[in-house]
Amino acid sequence: MKNKKAIEMNITTIVVVILALLVLVILALYFTGGMQQLWERITGVAGTYDESEVTSARQLCTTFCVIEDEQSFCSTPFNLRKGEETEVKYCDQDPINAQDSPSCTNFKDLDCSQYRE
Repeated sequence: MKNKKAIEMNITTIVVVILALLVLVILALYFTGGMQQLWERITGVAGTYDESEVTSARQLCTTFCVIEDEQSFCSTPFNLRKGEETEVKYCDQDPINAQDSPSCTNFKDLDCSQYRE
């Protein structure tokens, strides 16, 4: 019979080298910032708004509701980052939707088109 230990050791060595190279590639991506882009592609997070910006905008819009300032509520633009792009949104638009807040019940049926002309 042939001695198979040498062949098994070679295969094991090859597997270990491949795994080590994979770890090195992942570390290189992580430290160069490429891991974030890769993670966004894998998870699909690139198409969502920055939650801290949305929260800040919603808080300011709620303040406009409390002081009953319709013009500011309807005409204040917010530049929200969505992935690598920036979109202009208003208090009554998705994803802010401040009119759905309990503090904004008086603005629930407000038509903001007259303020944005």
